[in-house]
Amino acid sequence: MALYKTHAKFNILFALPVLIILIYIIFHPKISFLIIFTSSFIYSTLFMSPDVDLTNKIKLFSLKGMLTIPFRIYSKIFKHRGLSHSLIFGTITRIVFLFFLFLIILFLINQSIPSHDSFITFFKIHKKYTLYCFSGIFLADTCHLILDFK
Repeated sequence: MALYKTHAKFNILFALPVLIILIYIIFHPKISFLIIFTSSFIYSTLFMSPDVDLTNKIKLFSLKGMLTIPFRIYSKIFKHRGLSHSLIFGTITRIVFLFFLFLIILFLINQSIPSHDSFITFFKIHKKYTLYCFSGIFLADTCHLILDFK
């Protein structure tokens, strides 16, 4: 099992450049899609990795601690190396968790939940951006798990 710094260095210094080159060669995306992919990959590597289930052990009053606030509840629900280290379900549980947290915040602000149609419309309009964002998160998790199992 690799340490946090090892995961971060491997993902950002090796895996990310290789994946960007492969994506560019294979799909020829617009630069905005590469920016979304890169941003989500880096965020997932640093703040939303499979080890986010250890968030409650990070000092709250630090830069990393503040940026991991959304996952403090998550780390109390999921135990380390459990579901969060599953290749597919780990990524999905963290995204669904953030989605519900976002819905709760929207509800508290607006006293309503967005309609089903508004979500469908949003995803139809931003389908490729969503795909590149999810791919960045999923591939960052995959690289993390590869280092864990080597």
